[in-house]
Amino acid sequence: MAKIIPTKAKQPGDPTRNQLTLIVAVVILVVVAIAVALAFAAPTLTNTQKWVFIGILVVFPFFSIALLTWLILRHSRKLIVSSNDSALEWETTSPEKQKRKLNTEVKELSMTLGLSTEQLTDLRSAYIVAEDLALRKVQNETNVPMMRKIDIANSDFDAIWIDHDLITLVDVTFVVVPTIDQKKINRVLRKASAAKSSLEKLRKGSRVRLLLVIVTQLDEVGEAELRSNVKTTFRATTVDVDIRFLDFLALQNTYAED
Repeated sequence: MAKIIPTKAKQPGDPTRNQLTLIVAVVILVVVAIAVALAFAAPTLTNTQKWVFIGILVVFPFFSIALLTWLILRHSRKLIVSSNDSALEWETTSPEKQKRKLNTEVKELSMTLGLSTEQLTDLRSAYIVAEDLALRKVQNETNVPMMRKIDIANSDFDAIWIDHDLITLVDVTFVVVPTIDQKKINRVLRKASAAKSSLEKLRKGSRVRLLLVIVTQLDEVGEAELRSNVKTTFRATTVDVDIRFLDFLALQNTYAED
């Protein structure tokens, strides 16, 4: 699971304070530049133009500092939360646990499709490909480093990434009918809830969301029905959930075929 480990590394200073210091220095520099320009140009300026310059000198510093301080404070939470990420350690999901999850998913799919035992090998291969291509797609779109197969609070996820104060947990599933079993949904929500509680303690101030990536092999009517069913199912959850639908054939055309 994710855990805080002792570190003797020097902790970074307050990023908000550093940036405010830089802003004040820049504002002072600009005010001095305006004052010097006013001093040199004063003999050629009218009284109205002089008062305009003086007004700028008086108003500009206060307005600039107020505006830029507001902007930095708005984002300071993200900067501070992520400042100690070097002290986080992640545990990779064990091969046994990965195999167990894969076999569970494949077994559920085979029962839905009515496949024989001899066909499980091909279905297992298709599932592995679907998961890999889906994660490639998500990573290409987010353009952030992604860790695959991570355990958090004894809950396994297909991927995870951190973007400032937001931690995204990714769970991929392969769907061939317009419904998802409620037991499966409950299982995903339980592990997401456990991971959220753990991460909020380890990385205070973080927001945690679940990204459920659903890879489908349905026609337009079936996918529309699936979207409606899934949206209704997740409406009552307290976990922050984003749902992404990806077509298996489209993924193969993008990443696996010439």
